[in-house]
Amino acid sequence: MASAASVLAMRAVAPRVAMPKPVPLALLNPADAAAAPGHTWLTVCFYIKRLDDPTAGPSVMFHTARPHLKRAETELSSPVIRSSSASAGATKPIGTPARARTDVKFSNLSNCNLAGIDLTGACLRNSDLTEVDLTGAILFGADLREARLDRARLLRTDLRGATLRGASLSEANLSYADLRDGRLFQAVGSDLRPSWVGDSTTLANACLAGALMVKARLSNAFMSQTDLRDANLKGSVLGNANLAGSTLTGCNLEDVDFRQANLDGCNLDGAILINANLGNASLANASLRGALMDGANLESCNMANTKMTRVLENAAVVVAEHLRAHVVWLDSFGADGVRADLSELDLSGMDLAGSNLSAAILSHASLRKAKLHHVRLVLADLSGADIREADLSGADLRGCNLERAKLHGASLTQARLSPAPIADRSGTQQLPCNLTLAHLPRADLRNADLTLAKLQGANLSYAMLAGAVLRGANLAGAVLVGADTQDADFADADLSRVIGMVRLLAA
Repeated sequence: MASAASVLAMRAVAPRVAMPKPVPLALLNPADAAAAPGHTWLTVCFYIKRLDDPTAGPSVMFHTARPHLKRAETELSSPVIRSSSASAGATKPIGTPARARTDVKFSNLSNCNLAGIDLTGACLRNSDLTEVDLTGAILFGADLREARLDRARLLRTDLRGATLRGASLSEANLSYADLRDGRLFQAVGSDLRPSWVGDSTTLANACLAGALMVKARLSNAFMSQTDLRDANLKGSVLGNANLAGSTLTGCNLEDVDFRQANLDGCNLDGAILINANLGNASLANASLRGALMDGANLESCNMANTKMTRVLENAAVVVAEHLRAHVVWLDSFGADGVRADLSELDLSGMDLAGSNLSAAILSHASLRKAKLHHVRLVLADLSGADIREADLSGADLRGCNLERAKLHGASLTQARLSPAPIADRSGTQQLPCNLTLAHLPRADLRNADLTLAKLQGANLSYAMLAGAVLRGANLAGAVLVGADTQDADFADADLSRVIGMVRLLAA
C-alpha cells in the first residue's frame, strides 16, 4: 500500500448514493469533514499501520457520519463524561455519553489494536474479534452476541451491561475486567442519582474455556449454561451472579466471592475453591467431585443433592477388601474378582504403599498425603484426583490417566510416567501417560521418567525436574516458571508456547 491508512469498509447512507472515493485520513475528522464535498459517509473503518514501529499491530478508528446540509458531519468517540450545561447545578451524565451507535456487526476485526477505544453501546454482533486488544476499552452496554473473542485481551475493559450471549472467549484475558450490571448516574448538585439501570451483563451460553479472569468483577452477571472449563477466576467477585447449569470443571476459583450466587446444577468437578466465599449461595444438584474446598465458607449454603467426595466408615477395611478382589481380577485377566472402583472416595492419608492398583478407577478420589511409594498404578484412572503432598516416589504410573489431577507438592522422584505397552490385534502399541492440565506446582519429579508424556497446559511452576527424562513429551502451553530443569532431557519435546522458556533454555 502506498499510504499509511486505507479505507476497508464503507457503506452509503441510502440507495442511489454513489460510493465515495477514498480520501486522505487527514480529511476525516470533525474540523475538515466539510473539505470533502460529495462524500457522504455512514460507517468508515480505518486500519492504520504505524510506520515508525513495524512490529506494532494495526490500529482501528471508527467514524460514524450522516448527511447534513450537503456535507459530512463526522462523530468520533466522545469523552466518557460530558457536561450538558456549564451552569451551576446542571445535570451531567456520568459513565457513558449519548451519541450515535457504532454498528460494525459481522465485521472482521481480528488482531486489531483497539486498546482504550470507546465503543459504548456498539453493535459488534457476530464480529470476529479473535486476538484483538481491547485493553482498557469501554464496551458499556455493547452487543457482542455470538462474537468471536478467542485469545482477546480485555484487561480492565468496561463491559458493564454488555451482552455476550453465545460469544466465544476461549483463552481470552479478562483480568480486572468490569462485567457488573450497567448503571448510569446523574449529578444533581452534589448528589448522584440513578438515571438509568441497564440489564445485567449477559454471558449465557458463552464459551470462556481457559479464559484468564483474575479479579474480574462479575456481580449480578447472568452466566447460565456458560462454559468456564479450566478458566482462572482467582479473586473475582461473582456475588448474586447466576451461573445455573454452567460448566466449571478444573476452574481456579480460589478466593472468589460467590455470596448469594446461583450455582444450581453446576459442574464443579476438580475445581479449586480454596478460601472461596459461598455464603448464602445455592449449589443444589451441583457436582463438586474432586473439588478442593480448603478454607471455603459454606455458611447458609444450599447444598441439596450436591455430589461430593464420599467419606467411608472403616475406610481401611473397605479398601483392603477392594484390593484383594482387584488382585484376583488382575491375575485372572478379568475372569474372576472385581476391578477396584475407588472413585470419589476420601482416601486421604491412607497407606497403600506397594499395592497393585493397575487399571483401578480412582477418578476424583482424594489421596492427599497418602503413602503411595512403589505402588503399581499402570493404566489406572486418576483423572481429577486430589493427590497433593502424596508420596509417589518410585511408583509405576505408566500409561496412567492423570488429566487435571492435583499433585501440588507431591513426591514423584524416580517415578515411571512413561508409556505402557498395549497389545491388540494390530500389535503392541504404547499408551503415553496423560498429565494434560495437571497441577504439579512444587512437585518433586527428580529423575522421573516422563518419556512421551502428555503435559499440555500442565502447571509445573517451581517443580523439581532435575535429571528427569522428558524425551518426546508434549509440553505445549505448560507453565515452567521457576522450575529446576538442570540436567533434564527435553530431546524432541514439544515446547511451543511454554511459559518460563527463558529459564528453561538457560538451564
